[in-house]
Amino acid sequence: MRFLSVVLSLSIFMFSNLFAKEKLAEFEVSDETYPTVKVVYDWNLPSPENVNQALNYISNHLKAYTNYSPLAEVEIVVVSHGPEVAIFTKQNQEKFKEVIERMKSFYESYGIQFYVCNNALKYMGFSREDILPFAIITPAGVAKLAALEEEGYRLVPTLTWDMKSIKDKYGKK
Repeated sequence: MRFLSVVLSLSIFMFSNLFAKEKLAEFEVSDETYPTVKVVYDWNLPSPENVNQALNYISNHLKAYTNYSPLAEVEIVVVSHGPEVAIFTKQNQEKFKEVIERMKSFYESYGIQFYVCNNALKYMGFSREDILPFAIITPAGVAKLAALEEEGYRLVPTLTWDMKSIKDKYGKK
């Protein structure tokens, strides 16, 4: 009788697992999800056209703190030291008007500072007079990154991708 009871209990357990709901991925949210932090976004982007996508990452970062850790603070700075430095120039202000306005809004609303590498600017033929006033020119972008890390900033490398083509190929159908 005892054997029959064990077999029956085991059968019920196994049968009920067949029809159990699928387990979902955990959504991690708590008071410690996002602590107060200082971060530096490292921009060495393929082109000025990639800046808008890089700004989306910063926007997502800000939204995460606003939505899930409203009492924590995040301080964000950007160090630009690649081809995207051209977006910080008066010469390209009309061409990238919307993106520049977005950067200025981040600067004015959230205090996000944009450091621009003088070495990259000089390589592209630009001087201090050519740069938009919300940008801060730093002698060498890589040295500024190291200095900010020494001050306690966490490095966030910024990689940009053609997400639309990846979504079209692999996204939910």
